Amino acid sequence: MFPLLKYSEADVETHLVSVSADAVRNSLAKARPDWFDLLNLISKAAHPFLPEMRRVAQTARRRYYGKTVSVYAPLYIGNTCINSCRYCDFRRQHTGTARRNLTIDEIRAEAEAIHETGIDSLLIVAGEDPNVNTVEHLAAVGRLLKSMFSYLALEVAPQTEDGYRELFKAGYEGLTCFQETYDQSLYREMHPEGPKADYDWRIGTQLRAGCAGFRILGCAFLLGLGPWQHEAASLAAHAFYLMRECYEAKVQFAFPRICRVDGGFAPPCEVTDEDLELMMLAFRIVFPQCCMTVSTREAPSFRDRIVQTAADNMSAGSRVTPGGYAVLERDGDVAQFTLSDNRSAAEVFAAIRANGQEVAFKTWDNRI
Repeated sequence: MFPLLKYSEADVETHLVSVSADAVRNSLAKARPDWFDLLNLISKAAHPFLPEMRRVAQTARRRYYGKTVSVYAPLYIGNTCINSCRYCDFRRQHTGTARRNLTIDEIRAEAEAIHETGIDSLLIVAGEDPNVNTVEHLAAVGRLLKSMFSYLALEVAPQTEDGYRELFKAGYEGLTCFQETYDQSLYREMHPEGPKADYDWRIGTQLRAGCAGFRILGCAFLLGLGPWQHEAASLAAHAFYLMRECYEAKVQFAFPRICRVDGGFAPPCEVTDEDLELMMLAFRIVFPQCCMTVSTREAPSFRDRIVQTAADNMSAGSRVTPGGYAVLERDGDVAQFTLSDNRSAAEVFAAIRANGQEVAFKTWDNRI
């Protein structure tokens, strides 16, 4: 469980199995739901209430985000990594993945290809390779891209607070860091070697970034590693903590599932579509003001539906291979990062508009 949560896994499980239909109704009727309401809304007792949860979540979503859907693209600038995560084909022991770190000129070419689609927000993604992706290198990338895009976010190795301060100055405003699992023993099992093996260092990432000025603090666990209800309880506790400690920033949720791959890592705790929808609806109801992203790992039909009721942010035309937009041929993606939504950016925009929603390419401008 989240280390600062005073309740144990056993306490959470005891609560989950004791939730009644009346408890779910009470949580849905609350003006300001709390952590225990989140538990009620992700319990088995909540499943019959899915239609009502969709209605309540959609009301909350529209109150804070209207009918807009923000769009972005991930830009993978490298996939070399020194970690040994058992579930990841970027791990250093894996030899079946072509490794590549883009040059500044290649990054520019990739960015130009993305910019031509109309997308104005980028998520910069890189493997945890301190020999390549230093603060200085990431800052140089940020300065290059900030002249082309209104919003930049990072999904890279955790940095020090001073490092994040330099990256914020370079133009990055958002950060995403998957804790992968909040279960400390499972975390050790899944991350046997490398700097990522340090659970405490990773879980403090969003706090360090928030203290350095970052405005969007993305949190997630990897669905499929551990029991999703326990992980969701920890994610909610982490969010409440960050909302208190970094009150000038906004928390953003993501719910990425591990995809089963022939001959690859098999998720020990698979999550159904109904489980995923229930969880996302519950988080929208309990955290109506927070951002929420729906992963490209989900099918187009699920993504198009969930952005109407819960999520406010989605990627479009994504490529998860370094160089996949312009530098390389569009070959296959990698293991659990395989995309389920292969639509072009234009096709995603059209689907959003067909649902009566508006595509938001830009959420703010910096004024100095």
